[in-house]
Amino acid sequence: MGIVLQVIQVVAALGLIVLTAVTTTKSEGSGGGGMGWGTIGGKSSSSIAGLEDQLGRITTYVAAAFLVLSVLVAVVGARS
Repeated sequence: MGIVLQVIQVVAALGLIVLTAVTTTKSEGSGGGGMGWGTIGGKSSSSIAGLEDQLGRITTYVAAAFLVLSVLVAVVGARS
């Protein structure tokens, strides 16, 4: 069970890295679209359908999952 939790933890860590890499910061502004994606249809790609809000929520959930998994891996590791 410990190995399964560790694999899931690594997947969550990689997901968190990717999500934070593609999320634009406030200093980048809304004009660039972030990550060099430019514009789509005259609008920056980050403004389409609240993409930034969605990414923020998903990042929060993945970070919370990573935190819980870290605690579970520590508890399972301490028992064995």
